[in-house]
Amino acid sequence: MSVLGWVLSALGRGTDVYLFLVGMMALAAYAQIAGIFDWIAERARRIAGPSRLRLFVLVYVTGIGTTALLSNDATIVALTPAVISALRRYDASPLPYVVICALIANAASFLLPISNPSNLLVFSGRMPSLAQWLQTFTLPSCAAIVTTFAVAWWFFRHDLRGEASSAGPGPLSTPAPLAVVLVSASVALIVITSARGGPLGAATFACGAIVWIATAVRDRAGAATIARDISWRIVALTAALFVIVTAIDDHGGFAASRIALTWCAQLAAPWSALATGFIVATVSNAINNLPVGLNLGETFPVMHASAHASAAALVGVNLGPNATVNGSLATLLWLRIVRRAGIAVSPLAFARIGILTTLPALVAALALV
Repeated sequence: MSVLGWVLSALGRGTDVYLFLVGMMALAAYAQIAGIFDWIAERARRIAGPSRLRLFVLVYVTGIGTTALLSNDATIVALTPAVISALRRYDASPLPYVVICALIANAASFLLPISNPSNLLVFSGRMPSLAQWLQTFTLPSCAAIVTTFAVAWWFFRHDLRGEASSAGPGPLSTPAPLAVVLVSASVALIVITSARGGPLGAATFACGAIVWIATAVRDRAGAATIARDISWRIVALTAALFVIVTAIDDHGGFAASRIALTWCAQLAAPWSALATGFIVATVSNAINNLPVGLNLGETFPVMHASAHASAAALVGVNLGPNATVNGSLATLLWLRIVRRAGIAVSPLAFARIGILTTLPALVAALALV
């Protein structure tokens, strides 16, 4: 095979992932420009009233829903800016609220197959049905979500005490019914496709294309904004990683990881899941979870890894990156967003709360895999 043919073959292995990424980012951008997230954030602020803790809970719950149905990237690029905007009229430190957006984006990212692009990477071509997914990951996901919230609340307990004064209600323009219908229908279609074991990438891309066309017909500037808000660099990076990982695999570069994962698989329960999850989580924070997910997607089929090992590794890939801002692309995007908003968060400061929440959440989730 020629070099060009080999490269095209390597790139072709990621087609489903590219389509999923583009489609989901288009849906998130559409929901954002339609004002859906701004409306949700302002409604949460009004419902919370002066209670800082109540607002903290509402933002967290909203993050769970956004991550589960629109992926962790949507929580970062759409919900986080909306929360920041709503907080400008609220007498409270923004730090607890923006940090939990980042934490829940990873903690809830294995509730559903569509909740994180990394899920498609780890289960490349072997995605379980929705029923199997829920049977395997519902309890671990709930454990991760509850544990992350409990530790984050304890960490920020002083900031969340008392009542906050407000500059008055901000603008609350109701999103257009068409936008709400299109987003809801898109989510329903993607979930149904997942339940039936259909092509997630193609279905998600089709939904993204439909909302873009619907926008272009009525608002060309809005359509341009959607196209611009899609992080094409992430798509290009993902494609490049498929080439790199394929090259490493062809030259036996994953031998060490296979040895480590094989050793983990030989341990007795629950140590097998704990060892697998923590090793994967550690490597994800060292080199980012995207190449780790790709590595696992290439390695597990060769190893004929068990469903138990794959599940533990997925938890490590998704939840592990909460420890540091380097762990996932979503968290790196989050850091750029909050810094642009003038909220000072250093990587070290994030690691303090990140490590504190990730360790017990990992233990809780892996113990239930």
